[in-house]
Amino acid sequence: MLADYHTHCLPWSPDAEAPMRDMAKAALERGITHLCFTNHIENCCQSPLYPDQFPPFHDYGALYAEFQRVRDEFAGRMDVRLGCEIGSPTYLEAEGRAVYAQSVFDFAIGSIHNLRGKRDFYFYQYPDDFSLLKPEIEEYLDENIALASSGMCDVLGHLGYMRRYMARQGKCFSLTAFRDRLEVLFRACVEHGVGIELNCSGLTDALGGFIPEPEVLKLYRRLGGELITCGTDAHAPARAGVGIACAQALLKECGFSYVCLYQAHKPEFIRL
Repeated sequence: MLADYHTHCLPWSPDAEAPMRDMAKAALERGITHLCFTNHIENCCQSPLYPDQFPPFHDYGALYAEFQRVRDEFAGRMDVRLGCEIGSPTYLEAEGRAVYAQSVFDFAIGSIHNLRGKRDFYFYQYPDDFSLLKPEIEEYLDENIALASSGMCDVLGHLGYMRRYMARQGKCFSLTAFRDRLEVLFRACVEHGVGIELNCSGLTDALGGFIPEPEVLKLYRRLGGELITCGTDAHAPARAGVGIACAQALLKECGFSYVCLYQAHKPEFIRL
């Protein structure tokens, strides 16, 4: 059983490179047995301050119609489900709740890609002096604490998201430097039934590792965290399914017994 629960496709994610069928075909060829499409929905982050922000999304009917075609085509060979990646739903709560309540979605990743009033971490020029960035990482973790308590997502996406882009600039840090906030975050996750994601995107990027790192996974598990998914964050067929087997093996090493699938926002525990 190999489950990739974070993938993107055209035209639903503007930064994707291939349609849903092509992504599913590539995932199947790499042995993926369970696939969930989680396209960007950035309705809660709209601001004239970010001219490069993805446009709002409301065409749920067309998205679901394409999903049904792909799901039916791959039936019997791969379990295909439809989810979403909601950007910062707590920034505009009414809209965030409206997205999460859409009946077409089995699963929702909640992701903090930018701080309030600031651009996506993707666009940062990161300082050589890490202490200059520390307040923003603390704010990022505080936003995730609020998200974990909000009831507007099933798992938190790619904790330490900015590490991927810092690595491209030759810089790095560990989230374990913020252990106090991580403990508050993971206790909130456990209390509110929200999981975290093990994101594989850094494996084939300059980071060369998982997001979050193993030490963070172990802390989550020690604090009672059990809900966890694995996802490639693939935006192109070349990345679909890549690293999932390694991710699931890492979960076992970090003390997890299960990986989760989701149906109607309810976790299904699959033994590793």
